[in-house]
Amino acid sequence: MKDLIMRNVYVTVCYPDEHVAAYKIQAESEDTTINILERVFAEWNAGSGSECDEFIKLKCRSLSVNDVVIVDEKHYQCANVGWNQISAQEFLDLEKAVAYHPQRFSDGAWIALDRVMWDRRRNLNTV
Repeated sequence: MKDLIMRNVYVTVCYPDEHVAAYKIQAESEDTTINILERVFAEWNAGSGSECDEFIKLKCRSLSVNDVVIVDEKHYQCANVGWNQISAQEFLDLEKAVAYHPQRFSDGAWIALDRVMWDRRRNLNTV
């Protein structure tokens, strides 16, 4: 039987303009980034049965579409299905857009994030 080689993976969970939580997980050396992202998704979702201590301690909402997870200094945005890699600059632009979106102040950051992403998708489709 082959001994499993474990490695530390540093993960940052980012709810644009709300919470940012950095933590360390143990992963098998063969684990792919996608496997790690799916694990993080389960650990940051209420009712998954796999919630991590950090998620429980912060009492934040579940990780959702458009939220961002950083693994090995690469940024991944949660999609309807799977993940999309984005640049650090795209993430910073997203943070700024959410922070200054008019709905941020009336409806909260999550609604503002949804509106920002909806507007971006609409603009891409009209070009």
